[in-house]
Amino acid sequence: MRTAMIGAAALVLAAGTATAGCAVEVAGTPSPDPAAVARPGSAAFSDAAGRFALDPPPGWSVDTSGTQDTAVIFADPQPVGPAGRRFRANINVIVVPAGADLPTTVASARQELTGLPHYRPTADEGITLVDGTSAQLLGGTFDDPRSGLALRNVQVLSVHAGETVVVTGTTLADEWAGHGRVLESSLRSLTVIT
Repeated sequence: MRTAMIGAAALVLAAGTATAGCAVEVAGTPSPDPAAVARPGSAAFSDAAGRFALDPPPGWSVDTSGTQDTAVIFADPQPVGPAGRRFRANINVIVVPAGADLPTTVASARQELTGLPHYRPTADEGITLVDGTSAQLLGGTFDDPRSGLALRNVQVLSVHAGETVVVTGTTLADEWAGHGRVLESSLRSLTVIT
């Protein structure tokens, strides 16, 4: 079922960016793409394909190379965590053709999230994006199966104009107090563009 594949893609990125966020750099070429950066008065980042815009945290690196099928990855330049277990908080955006409406997509994502090791939900609420589009905010803690790191993330899922947009912000669970508001504020700035 296509909905399950959308959820799986979002989950892979939620966990997969853990590796990208460690001291190992994200594969691809970080590119502060001038065409992707919005003009003053609009969101700080606009997708070059015209599908979404959002305000990333100031000073974070921008990678529009398409790594892990992302539209963009933003990463905090300052890794956090103990030596040998450093992690770069990050936000990634994927855009895929919509396989279902928002309620069905959210139900599938909830189901798949429970498959993450030691997953515990921390947020699940319907929200309205700044452009008036309905979306769902999901959050949780889990252990990354590859690195063993305890992570916490927040996701915004939106289905609009035939596309599903999933924006995920992830950091170490122990660092949520320092990153949580920044991540959630950025995700809530999402605008989907028709």
